[in-house]
Amino acid sequence: MQAWPIPRLEAQWSRMAARDKLYDNRKMTPLVKRILHEIMRCPYRAEIRRMYMEGKILELLAVYMDEVLLEKGSLPRDVALSKTDIASLRQAKQIVDANLIAPPSLVELSRLICLNEYKLKKGFKELFGLPVHAYVIDQRLELARCLLEQDGSSVTYAASMVGFNNLGQFAET
Repeated sequence: MQAWPIPRLEAQWSRMAARDKLYDNRKMTPLVKRILHEIMRCPYRAEIRRMYMEGKILELLAVYMDEVLLEKGSLPRDVALSKTDIASLRQAKQIVDANLIAPPSLVELSRLICLNEYKLKKGFKELFGLPVHAYVIDQRLELARCLLEQDGSSVTYAASMVGFNNLGQFAET
């Protein structure tokens, strides 16, 4: 069975979005790309394949819905943050996402978004499910995984491209 490369899926996604307004015209996140990659390379057959695919489709749907709801501002009822704090925390996430290789320090980030460090740390974890530092590491590892799987990069190259200067540090995470 031949697997579709992710860039081809993205091109198909873009064509459908341009043709039909039922599709959301958004760029695929690394997590959505990973799930699609796993779907396209399903190693199972027959009934096990069907179970695997159903699970992956549900995972894809859950991730996509979570991203859309977070983007639109819908939050679980137990999140106790003001609208301005939420806007600042989203801005913090955008800053971190744009600077994954060399993200700003917590002090600098809190100054950029006009929140104190305590609110930044507590609010980021509450809103996005991870502390800022753990989020950065998670995103770096996801990018490294994409480089390794899709581009066939070496481990050393992938580690350095996502901001790990020490290969041992990369291996530990």
